Amino acid sequence: MYEKYFEQVFRTVFNRVQDFELAAEITSESFGKALVNIEKFKYKGYPFSAWLTRVAINCCYDYFRAQKKSRTVSLEKYATHDLAFEVELEESDKELWLALLPEALDKLKPRELELIELRFFEGKSFAEIAYILDITEGNAKTRTYRVLKRMKRHFKRTVR
Repeated sequence: MYEKYFEQVFRTVFNRVQDFELAAEITSESFGKALVNIEKFKYKGYPFSAWLTRVAINCCYDYFRAQKKSRTVSLEKYATHDLAFEVELEESDKELWLALLPEALDKLKPRELELIELRFFEGKSFAEIAYILDITEGNAKTRTYRVLKRMKRHFKRTVR
């Protein structure tokens, strides 16, 4: 299990903590928790890796809560064009949107940021997001599009 899923889990954790040693520590903790709770995994049509991702993200939440830190998202390595497309902006506004995106993301609540990150930066399906966040698929879609709508309104207010 460790050899097969290590890279994926480590990448998920590293994207959230942005520190190599800390990511290794949290990844290790994630696999430990997964092994201890392996009997809680029930196949519901989602890959085992989605369950591991949920465990890893929860370990990240635990870390941020314990350290009383908030997380940031580094946009450098992400393709943000899908997000710009989904917000349905005019072609002439897209470059400005990408410049203002860090500010818009900074205004999101942690769970909202998680939705955007899972969907647009990690390319997860709504079904996977639903499973990872323990919500329904419809709820994942609704929440994601509400967040996008607010981000678009923020963009339009900022540009005016």
